[in-house]
Amino acid sequence: LGAVLGTEEFRKSYVMDKVAKWVRDVEQLAEIGKDDPQAAYTAYTKALCHRWTFVQRTIPGISELFRPLEDALRQCFLPAIVGRQISDTERDLFTLPVRLGGLGISNPVEGSEFEFQASVKITDNLKKLIIGQESSLDGYQAGAVAEATSDCLKDKEVRLLRRISAIVSNSSDERLKRSI
Repeated sequence: LGAVLGTEEFRKSYVMDKVAKWVRDVEQLAEIGKDDPQAAYTAYTKALCHRWTFVQRTIPGISELFRPLEDALRQCFLPAIVGRQISDTERDLFTLPVRLGGLGISNPVEGSEFEFQASVKITDNLKKLIIGQESSLDGYQAGAVAEATSDCLKDKEVRLLRRISAIVSNSSDERLKRSI
C-alpha cells in the first residue's frame, strides 16, 4: 500500500530521502510565502503536510528523522508567512489547530509517534483479518474501528489542551495568556 518494508537501515534511508524532498518543498513554499503568505499557507495545510502524515502512520520509530523538516518549517516557512522570525512560544502556538487559536502547522518530530500509534490502534481489526488470511470482511468490526478512531481523537484533544495549558503557564506575556 505504499509503506516501506525492509531493514531498519533501509527504512531510515527511505525516510531521510523523503524528508529531504519535503524540506525542499517547504523551502519553495517559503519563497512563495514571502509574497503571498495565504497561498503558501493554504498549499501547506491542504496538500504538503499530508505527504508525511502517511509515512508517519506507517513506519515506527522515525520521529527524529523529521528534525530537518521541523527546522525548515521553523526557520524558513513560518518566518516567510508571518514576515519575521518567530519565538519558541509562537512555534508552540502555531502547532495548535485553528479552532484553538493556532495555524495547524504541527511539529512533525513531535507528532510522528502519535500518528503511528493511532494508526496501529485504528487498523488493528483489519490487521487481524489480514494476518488470519480471512477470505471475506465478515469479521470486520466497523464499530470497533469507529471506537478506536474516537479514542484517538480524544487522546489528541487531551494532548492539545495540555499544550495550551503549558504555553499559558510558561509564558510571562499577559496579553498572550489572555488571547489564548
